[in-house]
Amino acid sequence: MRKWMEAEKYIVIGKSITRSDSIDKALGRAMYLEDYFEPGKMLFVKQVLSTISHGYIERIEYSEAINHPDIVGVFTSKDIPGVNNVGYAIPDQPLLAERKVRYHGEPVALIAGWDIDSVLKAVENIKVFYKPLPVLLDPLDSMNRTDVLVHEENNSNIAFTTRIRRGNIEKGFNESTVIVSNTYRTHHQEHAYLETEASLAIPDIDHRLTIISCSQYPHLAQKIVSKILGIPYSKIKIITPFIGGGFGGKDDEGPLAAAKAALVAYLTGKPSFIIYTREDSMRIHPKREATIIEYTTGADENGYLKAIKVKIIHDTGAYANRGPFILWRATMHSSGPYYVPNAWVDGYCVYTNKVPQGSFRGFGNPSIQFAVESQMDELARKIGLCPIEIRLRNLLKPGQETVTGQVLEESVGVYDMVKKLAEKTNWWNLRREVEEFNRKNTRFKRGIGIGVGWHGISTSRGVPDWSNAYVKIERDGSVTVYTGIVEIGQGTPTSSYRQIVAEVLGAPLDLINIVFGTTDAPDTGATHASRGSSIGAIGVFLASAKIRERLNILASDLLRTSIEDIEIVNGIVMSKKTRREITWSELVEEAYKRGVDLTATGYFYIPKGKFDEERGQGFAYPAYSFVSLIVLVEVDTYTGRVSVLKAYPGLAAGKIINPQQVEGQLEGAIVQGIGYVLYEKIVFNDKGEIINTNLSDYVIPTASDIPLEIGEPVFIEDKYKYGPFGAKGVGEMAFIPIPAAIANAVSHALGKRVTELPLTPEKILEMIEVR
Repeated sequence: MRKWMEAEKYIVIGKSITRSDSIDKALGRAMYLEDYFEPGKMLFVKQVLSTISHGYIERIEYSEAINHPDIVGVFTSKDIPGVNNVGYAIPDQPLLAERKVRYHGEPVALIAGWDIDSVLKAVENIKVFYKPLPVLLDPLDSMNRTDVLVHEENNSNIAFTTRIRRGNIEKGFNESTVIVSNTYRTHHQEHAYLETEASLAIPDIDHRLTIISCSQYPHLAQKIVSKILGIPYSKIKIITPFIGGGFGGKDDEGPLAAAKAALVAYLTGKPSFIIYTREDSMRIHPKREATIIEYTTGADENGYLKAIKVKIIHDTGAYANRGPFILWRATMHSSGPYYVPNAWVDGYCVYTNKVPQGSFRGFGNPSIQFAVESQMDELARKIGLCPIEIRLRNLLKPGQETVTGQVLEESVGVYDMVKKLAEKTNWWNLRREVEEFNRKNTRFKRGIGIGVGWHGISTSRGVPDWSNAYVKIERDGSVTVYTGIVEIGQGTPTSSYRQIVAEVLGAPLDLINIVFGTTDAPDTGATHASRGSSIGAIGVFLASAKIRERLNILASDLLRTSIEDIEIVNGIVMSKKTRREITWSELVEEAYKRGVDLTATGYFYIPKGKFDEERGQGFAYPAYSFVSLIVLVEVDTYTGRVSVLKAYPGLAAGKIINPQQVEGQLEGAIVQGIGYVLYEKIVFNDKGEIINTNLSDYVIPTASDIPLEIGEPVFIEDKYKYGPFGAKGVGEMAFIPIPAAIANAVSHALGKRVTELPLTPEKILEMIEVR
């Protein structure tokens, strides 16, 4: 692997090649899940959702609903042949509510029929009778209550806790000349993907099922379906087509949609299709965490950090889902990418009667970095330092320890990235220009802000993570690659995987074909945690390298030269010394004639260390990617509207395999982040019901809200020793610094610290009035 990382030049790695799916998607030929549904030939499945947020189910009456020839049946928790539990971190969540409902919109039953209109009418005739219970909506209230419990078996509404104990915080605060304390609040965010959740389950012989699923992890969908139905994995095949957006939401809800369709198909023996309406999707699926973060930071007179004390409270909703994992990541990133010698951090996942907290781009990190970076700006203001300078003084460098005591020996490019980004944007001149603009203008005020973030690659702690793939060269020279990584719009299998294989084998790029998102492929792990091109691709790289070694031996024999003399580039196999050459197809044909194995499996188990949960110290992640964003905003003090005028991203994520794809990730994240900070908010009524369950009432950015200028990214290629060609993750990184950068820019514009998101016009006007 190191040989490829240290190569002086590459053929296709580092190039902005076109995705293999781009034409089909542009012309509408790409197949998404709903394209496989044939009305009248497959059962249509609709969900019955809870109309209260907390209560016991007394009975379900559906005799009237099934009195129609097109209706096949109604299915409840009693019909589940396996185990009715789909909890991820904690086994606390049923597929269909059993005995009790815990949030408004929780699935209670399924109804299936041949005609869509008949099903939609019949679902209105299903009556669910409840015995209501008190509703808990405030996590601060809920965590201190024992008289009302979301889960009685727990004897507490605190689902999970985390901690860090590092150094001596009393000593650290005593050494501090400046101490800053604030409480920060963030809100739920809806994924708002173009394609809502769906699944099609098709029965086969011998009780086998083929399920077309929108899951971000096919093998997880297989596992959950197996558990619900009580049948072996080997009888369940998952196929994931192109997915119309995921952002983590279909990592949580995708497998559950598959299980619902599978349940109906298994019980009826008929192909069964389920698709969530926009309203159902927004009611059911987990959201970005809402948080309350109490943060105290101490620094000396030179701006060097001495201590932090942090309390993180996550509203995890009715079920833990992945909340404990999200909280754990937030806790272990609570220092920001800075060296902090003394830390005391406590985290709490708290049950409420709201829709559950779940996976979303950044996975707990944007909220904590919003707090961290706000604190850094406040320290800089009080000490009299430039916001860039205080960061440069404290950013992690090779050889230093993270807040968990993990020594970062390499791949730590954050200092160089922030310094280069500040220089490229001419931060200091830009800040002077902003201050001059504000002196001359009364109505409009401008501000410039920076956000810096970091994100551990792979799963957390010592939790096992691996990469696995299968590669084979066909007799005609084309190459087939099997991977469990899916295509959710990010382009990992349709761009970077093809580049990796073409680079290692030397085959023409147009001969590389990726079979992605299927349980027929080896279990590659999930398409989440920014592991698609970093961890997920290691197996692809290793399998290709095994075959390349065999081809080098064969080519050296055919060209009568040493193995080291062989060069294979774009389908030309050549001796570098004699310049004799043969074609790729000739080499492959000769391999088949001589019995050279042109298939290989690439498996890699990520090395990890130990972690002490009691102290929150030890090995947290194999590597970190680092990201920063500088933004220029303008605030209309008459209307409260905030406009992002310019955005300049920086990234230290190892080798950039496809710059165009990375730029697309950054630009998309900036727009999504603008929505989160300035526009989007899930609104609950006093009964726990989401009242803005469509894209008319839930506002997301439009083209007019995109910054006037998004600068060319600054890339620092701080290579990761186990990543393919040194690559680390990108997808989640892109979002992480956006809330902090915009909040710091608005704080600069108004001269008042932003501590709560979103920054709606009403919130801005409120800040101006109390200034």
